[in-house]
Amino acid sequence: MSAEIFRRRWLGLFAMLSGLIFIVPYLLHAVVANSGCQGTSGACDALQDTLDYHARWLVLAMALAPLIVAIAARTLTTGMFAWAFPFAMIMLAGAMPLLTGLTDIHSADAISDLVALPAMIPLLFLLVLLVTLSAGDDEEGGAAAAWKVVLGFVALAAVFVTAQAWLTGLATLPYVGPFAPPLGAFFARAHAALGITAQLPRLANSVLIGFILAGAGMMASARGGGGYKSAYA
Repeated sequence: MSAEIFRRRWLGLFAMLSGLIFIVPYLLHAVVANSGCQGTSGACDALQDTLDYHARWLVLAMALAPLIVAIAARTLTTGMFAWAFPFAMIMLAGAMPLLTGLTDIHSADAISDLVALPAMIPLLFLLVLLVTLSAGDDEEGGAAAAWKVVLGFVALAAVFVTAQAWLTGLATLPYVGPFAPPLGAFFARAHAALGITAQLPRLANSVLIGFILAGAGMMASARGGGGYKSAYA
């Protein structure tokens, strides 16, 4: 998948997600209003809750499933699949509490609460990765191999120092959620052994800045044609 197609794809999917988040509550309200539930006490509230729950996950699946496929295709094209795709999936899992919360916004205070969630950190890393993968023309040459290596090491550091943030989101997911507590204990012991537990928020900010700078270097290199010619273009 070329950079241009990938850029259009993920921007379009985020735009679709925003539109669905805005439209779906009105559609559900219309369904409940025309369902004939008014004759039974509490039936409308129960129906609304059920529809809200299933619609929330349906909306996310409609946007995130194609996004995951696009990330896989693009990382294969750039030769970064081995680390970039798992990193994107970890950050996406960590961002799930925020993404699910976006489907249930009723006030400005709710938006402020969502922004304050730990899930905001994985979402920022994911967005930086998406922007970075959107750079360059693979027919003319991709990013320099050195920048890809640097970005990979920074991503590894990000997984380590932001573990408590993305594990919170991982714990909310079916099937993989039970793995979050033992992983959390492992990372907590590792942080304590290195004596960085108290410095984790500052380190997370520093690693995010480093990730942005490495991504910018990769993008500049891609524009300059200073890398490889993709075999998947």
